[in-house]
Amino acid sequence: MNRTRDILDALISAVDEQVARRNAALLFSGGLDSSVLAAIMVNRSSLTLYTVGIDKSHDLVVAEETAALLDLPWVGLVVDEDDIMRSIILVSRLISTKNPLTISFEMPLCLVSERVKEVLLVCGQGADELFGGYARYLRMSSDQLRMSMKGDLTRLIDVGLKNERRIADQYGKELLHPFLHPGVVDCAKAIPAEEHIQDGVRKVVLRDVGLSLGLGEIAMREKKAAQYGSGIMKVMKAAARRKGMALAPFIEDIVSKGESP
Repeated sequence: MNRTRDILDALISAVDEQVARRNAALLFSGGLDSSVLAAIMVNRSSLTLYTVGIDKSHDLVVAEETAALLDLPWVGLVVDEDDIMRSIILVSRLISTKNPLTISFEMPLCLVSERVKEVLLVCGQGADELFGGYARYLRMSSDQLRMSMKGDLTRLIDVGLKNERRIADQYGKELLHPFLHPGVVDCAKAIPAEEHIQDGVRKVVLRDVGLSLGLGEIAMREKKAAQYGSGIMKVMKAAARRKGMALAPFIEDIVSKGESP
């Protein structure tokens, strides 16, 4: 069984079904997941890559470099503290939470959705859960890894995707997740969990897919979570410190008041 070919074929089928011949905006970090999607989508849609972050943030720098390597159109969406504070309130209300980590994670989607002209948004959600991407997976036994990946995928589908669709709907966007297409999910689930992590390397199977697409060193990169790579969490914590508050009560305060500090 050629796991690499099977996953690639499933992803190509997902993109052909969901995205083919449409104008698409890809939420792009320059990391493995979004680069795999970009490489597959390039000849199947009219594609623009979008990255959001504070000025000179890790994601903006890496994504611009990666887009140049892929020779694909890229737009960096630079945001400031005012944008982030305003979005905290909106995201909190849309997904009914005041949890700082959840809000900061979903904020890039909100900021991209309100700025891009394309109706169709594509993102790489699901790759970590399906292919063993989280750092905490490295510390788990095979049984723990299998159960954790299954539970994380269930939570993403039951909670995370619903939250993201509420955000996209706010701006009249159609949000697609090729990694969560049933064909891709079934194919990934057929691979033993421990095969996704080998010798301390996560997402081994998906990295092989990236290498087969000619991504080279891009396929071997590690990446920061969106809230950190974009600099959004850094800005939130700095704003809270200026108020002499921990982050959680700071978020609670500005959401309750409904206005930026």
